[in-house]
Amino acid sequence: MKKLLFLITILTAFACKTESSNIPENFDYGKVENGVYTNSYFKMRMPFDATWDVQSVEERKEISELGRDLIADEDLKRAIDASTINNATLFTAYKYELGSTLGYNPSISLIAENINQFPQVKRGKDYLVEAQKLMEQMQLDYTFNYVDEPKVMDNYSFDILEVDVDYLGSQFQQQYMSTITKGFSLLIVISYDTDAQREELEALVNNIVFSEGRSKKKS
Repeated sequence: MKKLLFLITILTAFACKTESSNIPENFDYGKVENGVYTNSYFKMRMPFDATWDVQSVEERKEISELGRDLIADEDLKRAIDASTINNATLFTAYKYELGSTLGYNPSISLIAENINQFPQVKRGKDYLVEAQKLMEQMQLDYTFNYVDEPKVMDNYSFDILEVDVDYLGSQFQQQYMSTITKGFSLLIVISYDTDAQREELEALVNNIVFSEGRSKKKS
């Protein structure tokens, strides 16, 4: 089976190359106006606190390079570099400006990965299982937990992978939420280290609205 090159998300460092023949011509990376992210391709709308630090494309690329440095295997590094032509980081925001806080800086990211060449990925959990395999090759200590029930947002059903991360003695948590639509895995990632941060990010996710879509039922 052809190996599926999945997007690695670690320390909210994402690959974000956006030029690709695999991206539809009518694809929309979205826009931010007055504290609202909107995307016409996925028909989604996400209000957020406008005081949060929204990352530019250039900032996302810089953080992405830091994330690649955590990968020990050189073949895997090259595979991830090749896979970025199919990936689009749509939105990334941190609660605080980077470098301005001594504590953990909670964040949210929206990512799309083209999966048209990989028919074995039928639902969000299929994507998350493969993503876990790659994360296990990182120079980090992970604990994984799949949530039994998907998160339903309008007509979309997102499978959820919860991740506990230990990096150089620092612990934090992430939630990866994936659904399959329009030939993409649409991925929401939130990162936090306290219950209060998790609740704030989950409230933000709960405000996401889709104006169209179709349910991905559990198999």
